[in-house]
Amino acid sequence: MKAITVGGERIECDHLEEGREGVVLSQGDRIVGYVPYDRLECVAETRSPVASSSIRSIGYDDGETLEVEFQSGGVYRYADVPRRTYEEFLSARSHGSYFHENVWGQFDYRRIR
Repeated sequence: MKAITVGGERIECDHLEEGREGVVLSQGDRIVGYVPYDRLECVAETRSPVASSSIRSIGYDDGETLEVEFQSGGVYRYADVPRRTYEEFLSARSHGSYFHENVWGQFDYRRIR
């Protein structure tokens, strides 16, 4: 998920804990941020879980960024991916096969976790 601040900052996290005056954001066992409620715009889910032996979840944002979380725990972001590719990937019979045939090697990427 992502916490988005009033100023547009996006903080990637997998857990948030609500406090008296804001939210504490964590990734695994590590705290990655704190946002006071008056600075918090929203919290958004970024990926949808899928049934796959190799892929845990798939996400997409309007900036044409595809995010893939693998069963191994690695999370990668692929740039300039058309929405159609994301939609086909999400509905593919085999997510792993679709990934290898249509995403891997086709788009620039970076590992985020």
